[in-house]
Amino acid sequence: MLADVAVLVTQIVLISFIILGTIGNVLNLAIFTRPTLLRSSCTLYLIANSIDNIVVIYTSLLTRLLADGFSYDITLISNFMCKLRYYGGYIFLAASPYFCILACFDRYCASSTSATRRSWCNKKLSIRLIIGAIILACTLYLHMAFLFELKIVAGNVVCYSRAGVYTQFYKVFYLVIYCLLPSVCMAVLCILTIINVRQQARRITPALATGNDTLHRMDRQMIRMLFLQVLTQLLCVLPFAVLNIVALFINSTTPIVTFFQDIFVLPLFVSYTTSFYVFTLSSRIYRKELMQIMWFWKRRQDENELTVGKHTISTTTRQQRKTKANLQR
Repeated sequence: MLADVAVLVTQIVLISFIILGTIGNVLNLAIFTRPTLLRSSCTLYLIANSIDNIVVIYTSLLTRLLADGFSYDITLISNFMCKLRYYGGYIFLAASPYFCILACFDRYCASSTSATRRSWCNKKLSIRLIIGAIILACTLYLHMAFLFELKIVAGNVVCYSRAGVYTQFYKVFYLVIYCLLPSVCMAVLCILTIINVRQQARRITPALATGNDTLHRMDRQMIRMLFLQVLTQLLCVLPFAVLNIVALFINSTTPIVTFFQDIFVLPLFVSYTTSFYVFTLSSRIYRKELMQIMWFWKRRQDENELTVGKHTISTTTRQQRKTKANLQR
């Protein structure tokens, strides 16, 4: 009974995530590549994050939907597919939080009173850090390419970590490196950024308040967008992290624990699929850019319809003239 409920919930939730996440991340890319937002170095991290989210949706989410929702597990095809699915999948899963950490670090530097830290907010350094984050993810999760394999558990073939010490290591590694550490880093950087913003507010004189407000409006809205995204990440990771901590000290193969693991793993994918909706709710500039894109698309559609209409009228007029000329003959 619990297994059937878990399958149904998985099907509904992951299909919704795939649809909403695809639409949201494509719109993210359309908005972040507009000139207004592209001026900020922080935008490069958000572009990388959106691209990574799309990859996650069509690798990790889709394969989990097929395996848990429709009993078609591609990792069971061969040992190679088992290793590729977990190693490649976790690289992309890990890269997205790393890009969010870098975006938070960028806003921390941008809000700093130190000119040296503010100078770190540039696109050249952003590109280097993005490449570094990808290399870090590839390195940290490299052990999965060697120590995940097909094995028989209770008469069923499964793709999982090699039995023994590595299984315990993987559980702790997953809990600390994937679930807790990125969330803690983002939370700390957000707190430090708030401290910087308050320090700047005290340093600003009333005479310069208006000019400074105009100058840093986009920076403040970027900070607000990131804060809400980080809060979403923390709220979604917390239940699964707590369950995994408890599972370290109890029998995790019981039906009730398996059921909660299947359900609580789903919120982990929220941050990969809902960033567009969080940004839309939190930022006026983001909403403004979205409206401009929609207006542009509508205008292009109207122009196309007008062109088609003119072509139809022109064709009809030529036909009428031709018919009239034939009648006069």
